[in-house]
Amino acid sequence: MDYESWTKDELIAKLRSLDVKCSSEPGERPASLADPAKRPAPPSGTASQTGTASQTGTASQTGSAPPSGIASQTCSASPPGTPRKRKGRMVDFDFSRFPQRKVAFKFSYLGWPYHGLARQGNALSSEEKQQIELSYPTVEGALFKALAHCKLITSESTCDYSRCGRTDRGVSGFGQVVAMYVRSTGKFITEDEAQAIVAAGQQHLITRDAQNDGRPVLLPSNEHELTYINMLNKSLPPEIRIHAWAPVAPEFSARFSCKSRFYRYFFPQAGLDISAMQEAAAKYEGAHDFRNFCRLDPAKQIKNFQRVVQSAKITRVADKVVFVGDGASDEGVWWQLELRGTAFLWHQVRCMMAVLFVVGQRLETPDVVDRMMDIQATGGKPEYEMASDLPLVLADCEFDEADVQWIRVRSPGRDSTNMVVLDRIVSKTWGELNTQAVIASALLQSVRDTQAPMLCEPGSLDINYGPWSVCRKQLIEADTQTVKVILGGGAIKQAKKYIPIMQRNRAEPVELRNQAWLERKTANKRARVGE
Repeated sequence: MDYESWTKDELIAKLRSLDVKCSSEPGERPASLADPAKRPAPPSGTASQTGTASQTGTASQTGSAPPSGIASQTCSASPPGTPRKRKGRMVDFDFSRFPQRKVAFKFSYLGWPYHGLARQGNALSSEEKQQIELSYPTVEGALFKALAHCKLITSESTCDYSRCGRTDRGVSGFGQVVAMYVRSTGKFITEDEAQAIVAAGQQHLITRDAQNDGRPVLLPSNEHELTYINMLNKSLPPEIRIHAWAPVAPEFSARFSCKSRFYRYFFPQAGLDISAMQEAAAKYEGAHDFRNFCRLDPAKQIKNFQRVVQSAKITRVADKVVFVGDGASDEGVWWQLELRGTAFLWHQVRCMMAVLFVVGQRLETPDVVDRMMDIQATGGKPEYEMASDLPLVLADCEFDEADVQWIRVRSPGRDSTNMVVLDRIVSKTWGELNTQAVIASALLQSVRDTQAPMLCEPGSLDINYGPWSVCRKQLIEADTQTVKVILGGGAIKQAKKYIPIMQRNRAEPVELRNQAWLERKTANKRARVGE
């Protein structure tokens, strides 16, 4: 086709039609655009035009060059006005580019929103497990979600995870410790580089272990390591806070490297005989068989119930907690059991506290602890309800200083950001919960101030009204048929008669229960094989 005879407007119209064709048929490309040799040369004089041609992008700056609009066009180009597609984020994170190092984390959590510390298997391994975690959230489930979100671990099953103490549903922690391998800013180095660093007396900067396939890794300084505390706290819910981290040896275990665990159990005075409780608590100290102070699970086949309690003391909580505006009341004076030991059985602390409560109520004498520890005389565990989970806190976990040196800020002496943020978040949480407590106290005060009919004298028909608090007190004093057993955390169990612990029904001895469980397991296994 002879384009030389075409006018400028005809050429522009032709180019526009080709552009529309390319946009509507992205798989095809006109021959005139695909082959540069066949591209039409612009009409003479077009290059000097600055009118419509230059505005539409079809005029060239040189007489022999093709129009700039044509040179840059391809059939895959979007029509004019179509927004550009943004490049998506990288989906796959290449962990092989980064070495891993073993670290320990010290963190706190408020336990009442969660179904315990321990996750239900690998919480993120499948949709089924994720659904279970959504229905029954755990502290570890939230922690592993944050670790995965920050790209710190490849998976839950391959990070060599260990925990110090397993807490039950509702129990909180101030100083829980876990350990695992996480991504590091360190770098892989050659064997020659590693030998040179060792020769220079800096072998502590080198690590090599199975997690990195035995390759030597040059560790960064603490200031140049990833900001683990900041990264995780941004991804965790406010009731779970990372307080510190520490580099640890590959053989370190948060469970088996722990020297002692420290628990605290909070309770109001509320008429309890504190002296009697202190006397009973002292009897827990030392090495004892605590099979009557724990929950037995034959599936675990535990045969050794000997545990060492290093100290067991009941002390006054420093500050009074105002109750219904009256800090002088027994309910406003708080105490705590401070319990330190090397290891504890399942629900041991709550069972120990339940016995202390009945001693404090003068329903038992302190020597009930001695009688329950006499395994030969007791036989099996007496039936009794353990104390509430709500006031129990795993306050701290102790390790050798040579094994763990906690890092709380990025640059000691120069940077306090982590502590400032930690204090702000915990203060906010405390403010919210304290406000709820004040509102609940005000509601209780309103109920107690409500005018209610008072109790009448026998035979009297006169009904007098007064504050419900006065009537309530009269009812409590008149009720001699009901025993209210304190369980802690505001929980009370009512009974018509209190039966002393040593006179109650008892479970079978541990040895018989373990043997019965094994026999059932063997019978079930044989039945499955027979099918």
